[in-house]
Amino acid sequence: MDQKLDQGLACQSCGTIYLNIPENVTSDTPISCSSCGSFLACWGELEKAFNRQGGQHGVFDLHDGQIIRKE
Repeated sequence: MDQKLDQGLACQSCGTIYLNIPENVTSDTPISCSSCGSFLACWGELEKAFNRQGGQHGVFDLHDGQIIRKE
């Protein structure tokens, strides 16, 4: 498993990976970048990319919209 995330989760506008995830999120919920506000994708697409690259039980952890490498 890779130790880095691919560009599928990074903001195309500012390059950060800080997600603004609202409460009661569904797979169709639009997700924006917490840093610059740009639309990233719908939650279902981002969740698939996140899980494919390590997800909650792999290399990375999602906490308050920030993706953090597990130590």
